[in-house]
Amino acid sequence: MEQIKARFMRLPAHAVIMIVCALYSFAAIFIPIYQLFVQYVPQRTYSLFTLLINPRFYTHLRSGSVDINFQKFAVWVFIFTIIAAVAALTLCLSYTFYSDRPSRRRTGCFVVMALFVLRIVIHTFSLSKIISNEMLVTNNLTQERLYVAQTLPGNILTIVMFIGAVACLYGAMGLHMSYRLFAYPYMGWIVLFTILPLILILFRAFFTKAAGGGYEFTSAGFDVLFENKTVTTSFYGAQVTLQEYFSIFLRSLDYAVWTTIGCLIAGYPIAYILASRAKRRRQSGSRLLMLFVLPMWMNTMLRTYAWRAFFSETGVLNTILMQTGILSNPVMFLKNEILSDIITKLVMTNDFLPFMILPIYSVIIKIDKSLSEASLDLGATRVQTFTKVIFPLSLPGVISGIQMVFMPSLTFYMIPDILNEGSKTTIGNTVQSFILNESTTYNQAGNVLSLLLLIFVLFTMGLLRNQDNETSGSGGMVL
Repeated sequence: MEQIKARFMRLPAHAVIMIVCALYSFAAIFIPIYQLFVQYVPQRTYSLFTLLINPRFYTHLRSGSVDINFQKFAVWVFIFTIIAAVAALTLCLSYTFYSDRPSRRRTGCFVVMALFVLRIVIHTFSLSKIISNEMLVTNNLTQERLYVAQTLPGNILTIVMFIGAVACLYGAMGLHMSYRLFAYPYMGWIVLFTILPLILILFRAFFTKAAGGGYEFTSAGFDVLFENKTVTTSFYGAQVTLQEYFSIFLRSLDYAVWTTIGCLIAGYPIAYILASRAKRRRQSGSRLLMLFVLPMWMNTMLRTYAWRAFFSETGVLNTILMQTGILSNPVMFLKNEILSDIITKLVMTNDFLPFMILPIYSVIIKIDKSLSEASLDLGATRVQTFTKVIFPLSLPGVISGIQMVFMPSLTFYMIPDILNEGSKTTIGNTVQSFILNESTTYNQAGNVLSLLLLIFVLFTMGLLRNQDNETSGSGGMVL
């Protein structure tokens, strides 16, 4: 047993992948991978095994009945599938564990690759041929009304077999697969869904489609954003006149800053208490942490409308205050400019709070308890221990939490829009209105504004990252 364990630990990456894929190929025989549809309605799911032991399906319809028997088809498919699956699993285990000759291992990888390809072919054939023309004619149905589709495990089977075949190809060619190879799909995802959209935004910010075809350089989007158009707005009770879109940016920045501060003030003590409690109980996690994560499972719009109902004229808060005799008339919380501004920041803080708690908690719980004990033994008070040891060591979590809260809250517009009924425009509203506008000039202005926001966010992240590097290298234990 120890020798097998030692051999398994020395297996190359492609061999481990081959074994896992072969195990799933065998297990898929007993997992429902087919789903039968009759008259557009899902009726029953089948695995190859259940298709063999329960091959007959019968049901009544308005225009008659459907009577199908898969036995003859299932027998042959099951036989070929189980031969291919068992052979692949046996060869994977035998060649990887008990063969030390490189040539034999390469031959084994090539044979297993052929078996994986055969498994894909059998699965594809069975999916396309399980409903025959005879069944359609006998039951007086069309292919759109009687068909079999593969379930999620069936889709996974195809992907796993393809990955297994690629791993076998690596082994057959004598190549060494690195686990870093699994980062390539993620890198492709980043390029496709992050970098390319950013390049498109950059391009659309400076170029528009010309009337005769092609694209031409223009700065019309910048002219829209930086035109000399001023508005008078109220900030903290003071009336100020600012450039229109600069005032919108300041309002969004104000929401983001106060949301981040509120999340930090509320989130750090919560994370510290939960981490300390988990350490005392010698747990790797805290169940109480789930109480702060659970609200994230509910739709943000529903949570915001619940807050709006709570602060409305006939809401819970006004009802309680009036029934207890504190107020004689309801307070228009969301109509008062100062109160609505405070409520908006409170609701945004509540919404983003888990994004501050989780990174701080994950850092604090990893701080060695002996560090605080050593500082107390050296004569430091608990306050000094926290300020000189715990807090500096937890700064990476704090900075990560600030990034996770500040960046999205800067462009978040749903909560201010719902609570203020669209009376206060944020930068997110502005980008949306520009992009949805039919004018190409305003479309370009939306891309320009998105580009400027991206530059601001990258600049802010750069500052926070530099601060993170400085704090992580300082040690933070000077008493």
